[in-house]
Amino acid sequence: MTNGPPTWLGPIRQTAFIVDDLDAAMQRWLDETGAGPWFVFDVDVEDATYRGERVRLRSRTALAQSGGQQIELIEPDLSVGSVYKEHLDAGRAGVHHICYWADLDRAGALLESRGNTLVQAGTTPNGVRFEYWTGTIDAPYIELVDPRPGDGMSRFFATIAAAAENWDGRDPVRQRR
Repeated sequence: MTNGPPTWLGPIRQTAFIVDDLDAAMQRWLDETGAGPWFVFDVDVEDATYRGERVRLRSRTALAQSGGQQIELIEPDLSVGSVYKEHLDAGRAGVHHICYWADLDRAGALLESRGNTLVQAGTTPNGVRFEYWTGTIDAPYIELVDPRPGDGMSRFFATIAAAAENWDGRDPVRQRR
């Protein structure tokens, strides 16, 4: 008997999918699961690396809450190398990554000791660090995020969760700049 899942990463905060058409994907999720409302925004992280090379990470992204789980849909900018483009270039579909909020140094050291490889890392414009590590066949990548209580990312995630709890099905897409 095991002691259960590794608690050093904590609960899964988010499951992410790479999509080729963000609007169509949001509509499928609305029609098939009722997840919403969707918060749509452009990601542009100048301070990022991909496989050791400095890159600019860009995508169009949508977030919605489904119970205790956040769903992320990512339409990547394919003109630059990224963990997202790598996923598509490998012929993968479906789940791209699962996201944990964790101490990056501690969790990264443990992942590295287990044979996982750091693929992409960066700092969001509001100062939140993130890392993408190789995962498993079922979840090709693991994202680690290190938000701080009350920071912009924590507040935004709380806004998405609250919007889902109070959502009446109207206004299914909300733009955020």
